[in-house]
Amino acid sequence: MEDQDETSPDVKGFNLNPFNTSKPQLVPAEGVKFDKDALYYDMTGEKYLVILNQHTFKKTIYFKNQQPTTRNGTDNDVKSLKKVFGNLGFKGDNIIEFRNLEYEGIIKNLTAIATQDHSKTSCICVTILTHGDSGGEVHAADRPYLLTDIIAIFEKQISLVNKPKLFFVQACRGGNMDAGNTVSLDSHSDSVLTVPTHADFLVLCSTVEDHLSYRDMNGSWMIQALCHIIQHNYEELDLLHMITLMNRLVAYEKSTYTPSNKAMMNKKQMPETRFTLTKLLKF
Repeated sequence: MEDQDETSPDVKGFNLNPFNTSKPQLVPAEGVKFDKDALYYDMTGEKYLVILNQHTFKKTIYFKNQQPTTRNGTDNDVKSLKKVFGNLGFKGDNIIEFRNLEYEGIIKNLTAIATQDHSKTSCICVTILTHGDSGGEVHAADRPYLLTDIIAIFEKQISLVNKPKLFFVQACRGGNMDAGNTVSLDSHSDSVLTVPTHADFLVLCSTVEDHLSYRDMNGSWMIQALCHIIQHNYEELDLLHMITLMNRLVAYEKSTYTPSNKAMMNKKQMPETRFTLTKLLKF
């Protein structure tokens, strides 16, 4: 049996020498100044809310010649999002809804938004309301695609560097149902920092991998909970704290109620967030 290189999980040879790790290199600034020591993102600029609202779908070969079910109740999610984020300074033409777009239309429209001049932008939030499946798959009107297709559009836009890019995804991530568990309850101003390409993103998914998420005629559990929490807490709390409260609301207060279908009765849902934010975000 051959000896294994002790550095094989990492970049070969990198961590053999502690001097291979350096302090970040500062270079002369061009354009917008960035204060790396600030605790919060600067949210005084323009804020964009982009909503991909998939209500109906097409019967195509990508869906095995079957039409995915209509997402009744999704328009109530849109109304809640527009109302709550409108109160947070996402105004007028900066709130953009796309309804029932096909994949090419999604890529075209988001590319147009991402590549415009965002030197005066503070934040972009993309909300995806659709069906989905495991492995990061979400659905356009005509076909499945990967969430990473959308995130990649925003990753290398220079005018969006160091600015939060948020993705709220209301979609199933598989077909498993969560029956839950039972527990007992007790009563340098002239310099710019070079940052990773994947920095300053947040992706909030309505459920964990391989599991279903739920929606009724009033809207989806996650979007309605998120809007409720933000509406009542945005003045005091930053986004990650509000997402935690949203997790709590969905986890503790929501269960399916389907007396006519015992297999789906009393099922739970757990939203999941991954992020590379480098500052706190307060609307």
